[in-house]
Amino acid sequence: MPMVSLPTGAELYYETHGDGEAVVLIPSTGFSGEVWKPSQTPLADRHRLVLHDPRGCGRTTASQSVYSINLMSNDVVALLDHLGIKSAHLFGHSMGGRIALETALNFPGRVKSLIMAASGSGQVPRPGADCVPGVPHWLLTRLVGNGFEHSLKEEYIDTASFFTDDYRKANPEKMEAFWKMVEPTHAKMDAYLNLVTARHSWEATHRLGDVRCPTLVLIGNGDHGRSNHVVQAQAMIERIKGAKLRILEGQSHGFIWQVPELTNSIITEWVAENS
Repeated sequence: MPMVSLPTGAELYYETHGDGEAVVLIPSTGFSGEVWKPSQTPLADRHRLVLHDPRGCGRTTASQSVYSINLMSNDVVALLDHLGIKSAHLFGHSMGGRIALETALNFPGRVKSLIMAASGSGQVPRPGADCVPGVPHWLLTRLVGNGFEHSLKEEYIDTASFFTDDYRKANPEKMEAFWKMVEPTHAKMDAYLNLVTARHSWEATHRLGDVRCPTLVLIGNGDHGRSNHVVQAQAMIERIKGAKLRILEGQSHGFIWQVPELTNSIITEWVAENS
């Protein structure tokens, strides 16, 4: 099992697959690197694919009791150092995009290109009460009312937050398989709350003008549920110089798994254009 003790204080689990341009996949809040399997593993046919469990998720632990987006970005850079990778393409989904963006801002020489998938730059562009820093009221209400595991399962496979209604109704077996794949290595409640706190305490909207690497903002036009990611995507397009926007019609937050072939083709084309 590939584990590495990073100077950032994390005992980090990682995997690499394939050869070619290095592509680091950074998952959403609470997910481990297992979430990319098998949907994104075909990318290893053309690229050096780097997967890891962020701190608090799966097999990775951390010495710090408080997490931050900055710490998780430092973990990514330390992993690149360990692997001898001078620069890589970063694909970040949701909170993973925030980690990738922080890396592009603080270590511009290490990031060849950036794909912000269903992500954002912080609290400022969020509508309504979601613009307030801190753990959101709707999340606390859901966790207290429904319990931790039930709340996660509801968000991931029982609502349109990740998968569209039509897709879920037509593919109940895929929904159950997705949950069975995610749940064993998902962050437990204590770590999950640390991750959510990190996510909702971070702000980089004011720094978007400093992004210098080629940036693709990838968003489903149906990703406007509990936290409107379409609005957040627009803010990045307006502020990151030269950023490109790709809208996936009819897709929600989990388009990565609902249309993996399309997602992988977009990643492959983008990496080829920016290598």
